[in-house]
Amino acid sequence: MISFEEALRNAAEFLRDAYRDMDYTFVMLPELSHEYRTLWTVAFDTQEHLDTGDPFKAPMTLVLVVPKDGSTPSFPPSARPLSDYVTQLEGGQ
Repeated sequence: MISFEEALRNAAEFLRDAYRDMDYTFVMLPELSHEYRTLWTVAFDTQEHLDTGDPFKAPMTLVLVVPKDGSTPSFPPSARPLSDYVTQLEGGQ
């Protein structure tokens, strides 16, 4: 089981890799992140979005699901409430 600090690092590394062609400066938001039984939801933003308020200066989804088993983080589906998706994952689906 990974710690919250490891979850933040894994999330930041995933974002840097996923958006390596974009000029984003990622800012992790631990105060908006949450722990669940099998995963963390890690909130983030970009400094560019925070500085300008321009929603086009950040990814559409500003949260990652980071499994506690250390497997690869992922974006939750944006068309579903995060709580529903977490419940589904926690149920093993």
